[in-house]
Amino acid sequence: MKKHHLNVLVPGILAAAALALAVGVGAQTPPPPAPPATKSPQTAPMTGHHMESAATEKREADLKAECQALMAKRQAMQDKLKAMDADLDKLVATMNAAKPEVNMEPAMAAVINELVAQRKASRAMMMEMQPEMMAHMMHHMHMQGTKGAMECPMMKTGTAPEPKAEEKPKM
Repeated sequence: MKKHHLNVLVPGILAAAALALAVGVGAQTPPPPAPPATKSPQTAPMTGHHMESAATEKREADLKAECQALMAKRQAMQDKLKAMDADLDKLVATMNAAKPEVNMEPAMAAVINELVAQRKASRAMMMEMQPEMMAHMMHHMHMQGTKGAMECPMMKTGTAPEPKAEEKPKM
């Protein structure tokens, strides 16, 4: 009787194992590769080399226009800072020209108030322009890599103002 059970169980277990393996292997096989669209490289259509070149030229032209717009904006900011410096110079000259016997508090208050207002204005201008500049540099890096960002006309021109001789206020 024992032999009868083994004759039934062994082939059943083997059949179940084979079926499980077949299902598992079939689930893990990769799909067949897609057939190539064309039969030979000579008959394959061009990948749009001229279209890519035209698109690249347009992006470079757009980037150059963006550079010029930011340079104009930066120049306007520098002009505004120069005008602010001139206003401050006038107030300091008025304060320095005051006679010691005259109450100097109003002249000093005017200089201090102007300094505070100018500092706030320059910080606001810088904070307004900073995201634009970062986006612009990212465009350069996207187009030309990190070296391209350094080739931007904004990076080539000197941005630091010339140091001017310090004047000591007379008191």
